Amino acid sequence: MDKMDNSNKINYMEMSVNPVIEYGIKRRADIFTVVIFLCLIIIPAVVFWIIPDQKVSEEENRSLQQLPAFSVGSLVAGKYTSSMAKYYADQFPLRNHLIGAKTLFSYAFGINENKGAVIAKDGWLIQRFDKYSEKSIAEKSAGELGGDLTFAENMANIKNNSGYINQFYENIKELYPDIKFTVAVPPRKIDIMTDYLPAHFPIERHEKYFDELHKYINYDIYASLLGLKANGKKNLYYKTDHHWTTLGAYYAYDILGKKMGYTPLTLDHFTVETASENFYGTTWAKAGAKWIKPDRIEYYRIPDDDEIFITEIRGPENSKILKGFYDLEKLETKDKYSSFLGGINSHISIGRSPFISYQPEKLLLVADSFGLGIAPFLALHYDIEMIDMRFFNGNVYDLIKEKKIGSILVLACMENLSTQNNLIKLTAK
Repeated sequence: MDKMDNSNKINYMEMSVNPVIEYGIKRRADIFTVVIFLCLIIIPAVVFWIIPDQKVSEEENRSLQQLPAFSVGSLVAGKYTSSMAKYYADQFPLRNHLIGAKTLFSYAFGINENKGAVIAKDGWLIQRFDKYSEKSIAEKSAGELGGDLTFAENMANIKNNSGYINQFYENIKELYPDIKFTVAVPPRKIDIMTDYLPAHFPIERHEKYFDELHKYINYDIYASLLGLKANGKKNLYYKTDHHWTTLGAYYAYDILGKKMGYTPLTLDHFTVETASENFYGTTWAKAGAKWIKPDRIEYYRIPDDDEIFITEIRGPENSKILKGFYDLEKLETKDKYSSFLGGINSHISIGRSPFISYQPEKLLLVADSFGLGIAPFLALHYDIEMIDMRFFNGNVYDLIKEKKIGSILVLACMENLSTQNNLIKLTAK
């Protein structure tokens, strides 16, 4: 009898073992997945409650949401849940690293903007100004105040502030007819560096800001700084910040000389000193583009300027005297730009040491933070009283009389001119 063909014989042992092995492998994979998932949930939650809450984000230069106090009223109004959502978002572990990873991932897929900060050519970060609130200030609830204005409100602020400056000039002309008066508006980076914006980037609304200014400002006193655009590729602004660099401030000083009546020093009069190579500005904080390299801060020095000039920061809470123009302690902080004259203050005086016999004309510089960069240049020709109308609450006319002011320069950047109305204080005699 022929032997049986075993080629098709069923292996009952394999049938009983292989499914068990496969089931075991699958079960271990499922357990591993669950463990990883639970770790991603539990570990951050545990770390979240262990790590102390941070009060300030130095990278973003803003206060962080703290744990809100519970009340039935705030819960019913929806404020408690909204505050808790902000609290979790602001205090989440490794938040800054996650923001950077998210921005990098988005950029890889062609999304070159975050929080209105555009990642432009060659690593330039440029803030855009053509996104507006859908509600006017009058329509916003108490919880909605702040943030963006409508386009109409931006244009209205430019018109109103131009009127306040014009009225200030008329008041000065009436009271002190011999005082020379100039107004200049530092352009935004987006006004000067349009060539660096992505292809087809909309700039029509951005151009309307200066169109609106030119409708209302008194041309007898106006000195346009839009000529800075001719030097737009010479690093006139910081890559990571909205302020002009020391070189940008120099070119503005050069332009203003003709209108104000001084002869600017040429660049070869200055020694360029690197103050810091690790400056990250406010636009970098908004963009979340952590791979962008920091900026260099430079001082343009003349021989013995720290012996010739004295800067006095005046204020009940922040009084300080600097030899020269620079507060070197600020270079150890996040806001390194504030090393110029000690940063934003309501009133700063710049004069000469007592042993200097030369007494120049006195200039009242009404300026925001852009004034910090240009003041060291202007101080070569004037003794300066610099006030920031966002914080100065004294009587400007009394200051002019007391300090025997001979010239006035109002230097208000377009960003502030279009969003704030503090220049109205200039009109109160």
